[in-house]
Amino acid sequence: MLIRLSMCCAFLFYCIGVPAAEPWKLHTIDRASRGADGVRLADFDRDGKLDIVTGWEEGGRIRVCFQPDAKKVAELWPAVEVGEVKSPEDAVGVDVNGDGWLDVVSCCEGKERAIYFHLNPGGFPVAGSGGSAAILQREKWTTQQVEASENVTCWMFCCPLDPTSLVFGSKEPSGQISLFDLPSRSFQKLRDAGWVMSLRAIDLDEDGDLDIVYSDRKGKRCGVGWLEKLPDNKWADHDIGGQGLEVMFLDVVKIDGRWVIACNTRNEHVMILSSGEDVTKPWDLRRVQHPPQSGAGKGVAISDLNGDGQFDLVCTSGLAKGKCGAYWLEGSVGGSVSVTDGESWAFHDISGTEIGEKFDRIELLDIDADGDLDLLTCEERSNLGVIWYENPRLR
Repeated sequence: MLIRLSMCCAFLFYCIGVPAAEPWKLHTIDRASRGADGVRLADFDRDGKLDIVTGWEEGGRIRVCFQPDAKKVAELWPAVEVGEVKSPEDAVGVDVNGDGWLDVVSCCEGKERAIYFHLNPGGFPVAGSGGSAAILQREKWTTQQVEASENVTCWMFCCPLDPTSLVFGSKEPSGQISLFDLPSRSFQKLRDAGWVMSLRAIDLDEDGDLDIVYSDRKGKRCGVGWLEKLPDNKWADHDIGGQGLEVMFLDVVKIDGRWVIACNTRNEHVMILSSGEDVTKPWDLRRVQHPPQSGAGKGVAISDLNGDGQFDLVCTSGLAKGKCGAYWLEGSVGGSVSVTDGESWAFHDISGTEIGEKFDRIELLDIDADGDLDLLTCEERSNLGVIWYENPRLR
């Protein structure tokens, strides 16, 4: 059943400028290649700390950065190049061969149009190395092309679904969201798409199996939606919101028993979509306008960044030369506010306006182990690389 949003469900919110504090301190994790395009988290060396994998689109490299001890996180992190491919758009950690070690799956667009597996050599950790002797050696990693993926479409995003299945999203030509079976190395197309930006595996209807939440940026069927897993490996496609908009990255959380999705757009606002008890019914839609000092919408995350008990929005921007590429908006993501309340969202600078043009998806984690959430992202156009901004102890 398709879900259509009525305009009477939409609430409009405006951001206000406030005196800006100093931008957060910038730290570089990796700048060894060109065009860092996305950050994904996983524990590749099994030391209990989350590491980072990134595809470098212009440099054609897939690199894993190993999280060091907290006292060294402000330095460049130990890293290894796990493979070399053309036009990588995404890279994510997945155990594709069942040996207990996370490998890397990379998605390529451009003329390459293929998916690759970069196999982790594993091995026992070496004390103080930040990994194992084999994991840190480039020549120990091996790369395999997924034959069924070659020249099918421009592969853009991968999401692990379960131990034997992955979900892939792509863009035109032949844009699609498809389920990939690891044992048989075969695809099942679930939906046509224009340009998939996000995929999340979440049991949205709470029936005991994982569904797929997506954002599709382009084409006749663009918008935010979810694919409901049905018996006999069938799937139902449901619209959630943003149909006809250029939707970008999204985040999904549960607040007070309701699913809440924040999705950034290239339409000068962030959407906040809230479910009722029945997720197949129309979702409430609220809009938070982009502040004038920011660039075009790109990444978004929901979190209580300052510890006041309210969920805020953390955002990144593209087309941000001379503008703010990373910032947070203080408000109430989960609050119930009527259209007449005129709630404003206070703007807080993170990146400043001096450096950076094209920022990407967001991860929030306490990198320096000081009790607050820092912002992890990457910047592609000015080649800042894989970076994190240190939270100035807002709590």
